[in-house]
Amino acid sequence: MTSQPEQLDINRRGLLLLGLAGASALVLGTGERVLAGEATGMDSKVIKEAAAMIPGFPKVRLREATYQPGGRSKNTMQNPMVCECSQGSLEVTQDGKTFTAKQGDIWTCDKGTVEENVNNGSTVAVMRVFDLLPA
Repeated sequence: MTSQPEQLDINRRGLLLLGLAGASALVLGTGERVLAGEATGMDSKVIKEAAAMIPGFPKVRLREATYQPGGRSKNTMQNPMVCECSQGSLEVTQDGKTFTAKQGDIWTCDKGTVEENVNNGSTVAVMRVFDLLPA
């Protein structure tokens, strides 16, 4: 006896939804892939995008990254940005220089900056990021 491979019964609507989900993941990314880096114990989401009046940056995007205790990320920045620690604290290392960002602290990154963030605390840390998006 020869066995025939099992056939999947996929209708056009299901296939379309699967394709849209895959395309959305590529465009929006997941928390670990928003900046094409690596992360554990961190989730990132886009809050909003808007038009900007800043020369060379027609759009700005607001993101929020939530770090669980022990959570970390390491990324090479794809665009300039302004960051704020809005909850908890993070150990931030930019191009080999380390500082502690506490609630209310702000800092900047330029395109190409390598940044590692670590939540060494016992509570959740939240970082808000305003991405300056080039044309």
